[in-house]
Amino acid sequence: MEDQEETHLAMHSYARRTLSTNMETVAGQSDGFMPLPDTPEPNPAKKSKPSSDSPAVSDTMLMRFMQRMEAMHEETLRRIQGVEKTVIENSNSIKQIINSLEFHGEQVKCLNEKSNEMQKKIGKLEKENVELRDRCNDLDAYKRRWNLRVAGIPENSGENVKRIIIDLFSQVSPSIAADLHFGIDIAHRLGPRFAAEKSSRRIIVLFSSRSQRDTVWKDAKTSNLLREKKIKVFEDLSQKDKDARTLLWPTVERARREGKRAGFHGPFAVIEGKRLSAKDLANKST
Repeated sequence: MEDQEETHLAMHSYARRTLSTNMETVAGQSDGFMPLPDTPEPNPAKKSKPSSDSPAVSDTMLMRFMQRMEAMHEETLRRIQGVEKTVIENSNSIKQIINSLEFHGEQVKCLNEKSNEMQKKIGKLEKENVELRDRCNDLDAYKRRWNLRVAGIPENSGENVKRIIIDLFSQVSPSIAADLHFGIDIAHRLGPRFAAEKSSRRIIVLFSSRSQRDTVWKDAKTSNLLREKKIKVFEDLSQKDKDARTLLWPTVERARREGKRAGFHGPFAVIEGKRLSAKDLANKST
């Protein structure tokens, strides 16, 4: 504003000097008139009057611009603060996640160690279970060696099963007929009796003497009496021994067709004097 005032005063002084000089020149002419120029001069351009409102308008615009810049600056600071707050919150969340992962990692490690221990214990228990099952099966099979099963004897109500078996085995093995009354401990039908059933139930016989049982079993294999009466005598086998015989039966049957002497002894197949187990058969197939 001071520069504009100085320029205005300088122009005013210049105009005053020019006007004074022109008046002196006119007064010095003898005829009282100014000489006309040879060529007409163009009309001087009108000078615009300096507006007294221009500085005020510029100040207002500058003020508005400064206010807008200040508002933008405050908005930028507010957003930066919001971003900074979000970053801090995210950092805290990441730290919490890292701590949680570390905690869960330790838990997983601990569980893995416990799982490995449990796997070892389970493996040990499974091994012991197999051993105990084998021992139980051996004990069961050993106990059943005192037994024989009989099928094909007609069933009548009020029958004395033990007396019927003693009489039958006395004919099968006459050499021990006098001792069978004491050698046979128990004899009874297997399972409940249903009125709708017409077939006779099998009989299980428990001997008190193993030697007498083996004698009857040996004589029964070649007894003509049993074949005539269509009575069959079986070993009392455990379920495991039955399953083993089922697996070995095709091999025994094939050997018999080939003319070989083949049969069973407990859970084993005996072919030409050689004993074969279900495990041996499985190993050959692999």
